[in-house]
Amino acid sequence: MLAKLFNNNNKQFPKLILGLSNRLDNDYVTRVLLFSFLFLCAIAIVLIPGYYFDDRVLNNYPIWSKPIKFSIALAMHFLTLTILAQQLKPNQRTGVLLTFFVYMSVISMIFEQGYITIQAARGHHSHFNLDTPFEALMFNFMGIGAVNLILVSFVLGILIWKYGKKDSTGLRLGSILGLTLGSLLTLIYAMTMGNSPSHLVGEAINNSKVPILGWSREVGDLRIPHFIATHMMQVLPLLGYILDKYKFSPKIIVSICTLIMVMMSALFFNWALLGKSVF
Repeated sequence: MLAKLFNNNNKQFPKLILGLSNRLDNDYVTRVLLFSFLFLCAIAIVLIPGYYFDDRVLNNYPIWSKPIKFSIALAMHFLTLTILAQQLKPNQRTGVLLTFFVYMSVISMIFEQGYITIQAARGHHSHFNLDTPFEALMFNFMGIGAVNLILVSFVLGILIWKYGKKDSTGLRLGSILGLTLGSLLTLIYAMTMGNSPSHLVGEAINNSKVPILGWSREVGDLRIPHFIATHMMQVLPLLGYILDKYKFSPKIIVSICTLIMVMMSALFFNWALLGKSVF
């Protein structure tokens, strides 16, 4: 059955996978990354009914909103890694270095998504929860897991720079800048949040938040620069790809957009530390 699903001769995936079947190699690293994406999509679908039928709330938000948002964000992360890793030759993509970090990221993803979901089902916080020694220990483990999830993207960016096709395409430039700078900034902001009592800096009185995203509209929120830094990994490669497709010169535009996103995240990070709201 597996032989029918994955044909090594034509190196194509089943047609049902988002039209990517003629773009993805059939190596085990690509399969692991792609199936992680599909697994997270399935988790989100399974959890959505709970969002509508379970009326419990935590901090005035439905308890299932957090695991759903995490599953979607992680799914996007693994899909990004799957697609951008195709810039490497199969022997480079399946090398010891990238293989190690890919498997570590998958293990961390399963742990993080599982614990966040279990805590939501219990009606308890997963992040910044030091109520019991066990939950404090798990929060520390989540920090380690988050580092693993980001290190794999940084390593992939370095490998694309070193071994990827040496051309001047916007996709290549956007991939290198997005994966490396986005990973570094994400690590800085994530470590800052991990060493803080909360992702909020200041005391919210009305608990006013941005719809869907949940960012505070009253005080400093460290999740905003973290969001910008993390999504540099998708925005910059996608921008580079679009510029390539429409025959624009990518270097200047991708570089300017990189600078803008770095400066925005740094500015909002500073505002958050000072307790200022972006909104």
